[in-house]
Amino acid sequence: MRNLFNNWARLALVAVPLAICLEASAVLLHEQNQSRPDKAIRLVKESISRKEDSTVQQFLYSTIYWNRNQGQAIWIEGWRATPAAAPGGPIEVEFGYSEPGGRQVATWEADLEKRTVIPRNQLARDLSWR
Repeated sequence: MRNLFNNWARLALVAVPLAICLEASAVLLHEQNQSRPDKAIRLVKESISRKEDSTVQQFLYSTIYWNRNQGQAIWIEGWRATPAAAPGGPIEVEFGYSEPGGRQVATWEADLEKRTVIPRNQLARDLSWR
């Protein structure tokens, strides 16, 4: 046991990279096993927002979620994906919330094969880069 503690630097040089590789492998396996609608939602969340250097999800947190946490009457419905009619076709992704002015729904079209996101209504265009 004493020898193990004397060689802690060698142990760290082996154990830390090994732990990083195992964690990365677990994340990749988890992402590969997600359903198509979950992948589409993730693609939209991680797409570029209109705010420089942030994703759509980060922009939502800095606006809608922040306003709700400040006490505004906002009820967040969350994300929903509707599978494509044709296998392998684009998936419709929605983010919905309600505020005193009414229900708001941002709609995008996510193409998993091309890895593209297209806003389909004005609210989605206000949140996204395009």
